[in-house]
This record gives sequence, C-alpha cells and structure tokens, in this order.
Amino acid sequence: MNAGFENLPFKIASPNKTLARRKEENLKEKMMNTEETTAAAWKQDLRSRMKEIRDSIPPADRKTQEEQILSMLTATDLYKGAASILTYVSFGSEVGTDSFIRKALADQKKVYVPKVIDDHMEFFRIEDLKDLKKGYRGIREPEADPVRVFPYDLHYSLESAQKCLFVMPGLAFDKSCARLGFGGGYYDRFMSHFHKKMSVALAFREQIVDKVPTESTDFCPDVVLTPDEAFINV
Repeated sequence: MNAGFENLPFKIASPNKTLARRKEENLKEKMMNTEETTAAAWKQDLRSRMKEIRDSIPPADRKTQEEQILSMLTATDLYKGAASILTYVSFGSEVGTDSFIRKALADQKKVYVPKVIDDHMEFFRIEDLKDLKKGYRGIREPEADPVRVFPYDLHYSLESAQKCLFVMPGLAFDKSCARLGFGGGYYDRFMSHFHKKMSVALAFREQIVDKVPTESTDFCPDVVLTPDEAFINV
C-alpha cells in the first residue's frame, strides 16, 4: 500500500487509524467542553434561584433556624475541642454568625475572619465585632494585619493546623455535602490547603437541594449543618 514511500524521512500513518484517533480526540474535547459549559450554566441558574429562595425566608423563621443551627454547632465536640475558629462574617441572607462569633470569643477561642486580598482570601484574628469594617462587596472584614493572620500568629503552617474549626457559608448544598458558592472560588482555593476533618457549612433547610453540580476544583465541607440534621461528607 505504501510502496514508493518507504525511504521518505517520516512515517506514513494509517489514514483510518489517524482519522479514528482524531475523531476520538475531538469527541473527548467536545464532551469536556459540553460538561464544563453544562455545569457552569447549571450552577448559574441554581445560584439565581437559591439566592431568591434564601432571601425570601421570613424573618421569624430565619431567626428560629439560626438559633437552632448555632445551638447545634456549639454543642459539638468539633467546637468544644477547637482552640481556633475560622468563620465567615454573615452578609445579606446568609445564616447569621454574629452571635456565634460573640460566643466563641466569650469561650476564649481565637477567632479569625476572612478578608479578600486581590484574588485570594486570608483570615485575620479579631477580638471584637467592632474590629470589622465594610470591605469587599460590602462584607464586613478585618484589618489586614500581618501579625494577626492565620496561621502564622500561631507559629505553625497551614498544613499542620490543629484543633481548628472552619465555618463556611454557601448558597446551596446537597446531602453528599456538595456546595454551591457565589462563584468567586475564594473558599475553594483557601480550603485546598487543609487536610483535616474540621469544616462545617451552615445552611437553612431551604438551601438543601437534590443535587449540586460540582467540578474538580470545588471544595466540599466535611459537614453541612441545618436546623434539622447534619449531613456528613464520607
């Protein structure tokens, strides 16, 4: 079949194999692009719907659920055994954390809250909610004091952090602990450094859905805590 081409300085590939390989590669690329596009579109639609649902929870019901969630959280061994608490500062219709922060401080915990710096997030120690000022997107943030940044003021590395409880927000969760955030990826990037079972996400019961679309870079908390039950990431 290839008579007359044997001495050329390159190989002659089988046309059929080359075509099949190209088709396979094109199909894989198309599938990957389709999956990414589908997941991104699904996430965006879910974000819009869940923010509307969370915003519409009646104030009285919201208060009751928050009290139940925080009562459950502070009763856990995770909380009781934690020397340091890293927690979000609630914004908008998120599960409120002001009373949780006050209790943690009263319980002599070291409390760290996030500040967005460029494309990443750092946690800084506070001693009072009065230490916070409006920052990124109107969210209350601490001063970026390098002396008070976690974990360096504790004199150990992020990877070896012990006795820490990380409390995080989200827009939607499913029972396998998949999490949907606002899309900035700040928590996903920060939590990629942790290897300990210590992360808890707080959610109203209305935030639990059948399925949250996930991608390889998405971080799933170890526990999703609602007023009714806790879902464990196994």
